[in-house]
Amino acid sequence: MEKSVIELLEQVTGQAHIVDLTHTMESGMPAWPTQARYGAVVYESYDRGDMALHSMVTFSEHTGTHIDAPKHYIKDACPINELPLTRVIGRGVTIDATSVPPRGVLPVEKIKEFEAAHGPIRKGDIVMFRFGWDLKYRLQPDCHDYLSDWPGLSSEAAEYLCGKAVAAVGCDALALDAFGNSMDDPAHHILLGQGIPIIENIDKLSGLPPFCFVIGLPNKFKDGSGSPLRLIAFVD
Repeated sequence: MEKSVIELLEQVTGQAHIVDLTHTMESGMPAWPTQARYGAVVYESYDRGDMALHSMVTFSEHTGTHIDAPKHYIKDACPINELPLTRVIGRGVTIDATSVPPRGVLPVEKIKEFEAAHGPIRKGDIVMFRFGWDLKYRLQPDCHDYLSDWPGLSSEAAEYLCGKAVAAVGCDALALDAFGNSMDDPAHHILLGQGIPIIENIDKLSGLPPFCFVIGLPNKFKDGSGSPLRLIAFVD
């Protein structure tokens, strides 16, 4: 007798190693200068004699580990509340890009080398590039190294992934376009222009094999340009 979907999911979650790819949302976390900082204000507390604890939190749509909806760069494109959930549910592909120097861009040849060694990238894959930048992640005021000189994806590589019809593309740096490489942010325009969302500030990609299973759930902000993302990977 075939197992039901529920039984299969129970088996997977019970046997797989789950890797949390999400940076903690907290005060002092690094942010691009033009974007709102994360902040929290305690409104109720046991220490004040209240029955419960709760806080008001404020943050940018692009705080921490987050996803860019197409609307982030393309005016009339899909906002985050209309982005299909399947965009960040599927096979994860992790490509080692640690050889790319600061401010450098990963050429399309590196993706083809990965495919030659491990197998082709498929339609619907969630492709993640490990630049090793998460190792520089620090809270303010010690986050200068994380907020500058990161590498990124070349426009040719972005075009190649569009041709593969991937579901999403991500990296462990502050942005998918290299720092100072181009004011035009070509990878953002190419991918988001084709409806492919971008995931940034991913943590712990070093703990993933070339292929795994990834689930990421954004908040459903009306007409939002993006959202913090709780991103996890299931590894055999």
